[in-house]
Amino acid sequence: MGCPFCFYKEKRKTFFNILPYTSIRCYPKKGGGLNGEAFCPKKEREVRLRGRNKIGMNRKVCIVGGATTPFDYGPTGFENIEGGAAECVKETQRDIPEFSLRDIDLMIYSHFSVHFGHQLAPEWIIHDHLGLVGIPHYRVENGGNTGGSALYAAALAVMSGHHDVVGVIGWETMDSVSQSQGSEFIAMASDIRYELLVGGIYPIYYAAMANKWMHENRVTEEDVATIAVKNRNNAMDNPKAQWYRNEHRYITVDDVMNSRLISYPIKKYDCCLMSRGVAFLLVCSEEYAKKVNPDGYVTIDGMGLSSCTIRAGDRLNFPGWIERYGPGYPDMTEFAACRNAAEQAYKMADIEDPLREIDFGEIHDAFSTSEAQIYTALGLADKNNIAQFIRDERTHMHGDIPMNPGGGLMGYGHPVGATGIMSAIECFYQLSGMIPKKHLSRKTEVPDAECGIVNSHAGTGTSISNFIMRRH
Repeated sequence: MGCPFCFYKEKRKTFFNILPYTSIRCYPKKGGGLNGEAFCPKKEREVRLRGRNKIGMNRKVCIVGGATTPFDYGPTGFENIEGGAAECVKETQRDIPEFSLRDIDLMIYSHFSVHFGHQLAPEWIIHDHLGLVGIPHYRVENGGNTGGSALYAAALAVMSGHHDVVGVIGWETMDSVSQSQGSEFIAMASDIRYELLVGGIYPIYYAAMANKWMHENRVTEEDVATIAVKNRNNAMDNPKAQWYRNEHRYITVDDVMNSRLISYPIKKYDCCLMSRGVAFLLVCSEEYAKKVNPDGYVTIDGMGLSSCTIRAGDRLNFPGWIERYGPGYPDMTEFAACRNAAEQAYKMADIEDPLREIDFGEIHDAFSTSEAQIYTALGLADKNNIAQFIRDERTHMHGDIPMNPGGGLMGYGHPVGATGIMSAIECFYQLSGMIPKKHLSRKTEVPDAECGIVNSHAGTGTSISNFIMRRH
């Protein structure tokens, strides 16, 4: 009886145009192989290429669990980063008891700046503490999009077939220095040879964009203040949110308007929170998801990652961009990378009308003005209707596409390396029905949510990732 894989026939072919091979006949492995079984060249090559053939094809990427420490500026219950990481892993294990750290075959660490912790390669400490010696790992750093980029890398690792279970841990300890020193560290993600030397910090860059954008789109300071109110008040239902743990009060538009001016038109309550926190997310194949959390996993159906110039003022009509985005696009007020990454994610997830098909989002509200700018970049509104879109409170909990039910960066907090992962965790909680368990009530639960978007953003829109997640 012939071998079912090669039938003893001489043949030469190309397997998906990869690695031409000749299969002549089966023969014993050198040394007899395991149990002396026969070796078939075709079978062995098919096994070797099996994962590779799934790149860009149909291998689903899933999220089965995740957790964060409380976000805070000061004591948060964990003494060091490895302790915080362990707390997140233990909470995930309580949620899905079938999960074991030994299941992980790749770790990706997300950390923005070693300046805060004064420690090079801090991920090595976490890796050792979790007992993962021998498991491959690496760290991702991509400004404010560090967490999103780490998630993107994890999804690619699973999609490729090279890995089945990928752990993603992100953190920042921004309370280890003064806020002024922290602002300088963050500003070092601009061009330190030019921008930083003239006193440039990110609120100034965003204020310049906001002035032009608000004027062109007839958006008022009171309009964007409603976004700050929405996110901070949403955080009052989230016990891990920094706003809940610190100021702990509901605010109004007047509170925002009367808060300290940072850089016109941006005020204190228009800004996100500098934070200390850790987040852990478990990304895996659907086979593993069905094994450990069959009723509660979420699929990543689309994702995109794009880039734009480091300086907003350098955004001109680059070759080919006019054809893609229309005359005058991009300019310094628009997040072209966000639009590009959204288009990639929408195409991959078969989304044609994001406003109708997406139920909610967790997006990067570094400033209330930038959240409004992201609405247009995601295709939820345009220059003609963005002002009314905001005034109609379409993105509030009572609107048709709530944004940042978990509080966002202004409410939950912004420990940079953990932020994009936190956003993905909040999206996972919504889609898996865990909000009543993780939040204080159901008032920040999006009823019957089937599809969510996660947005992670760096610089002045220099690197941006978007993810479409669905309830399975």
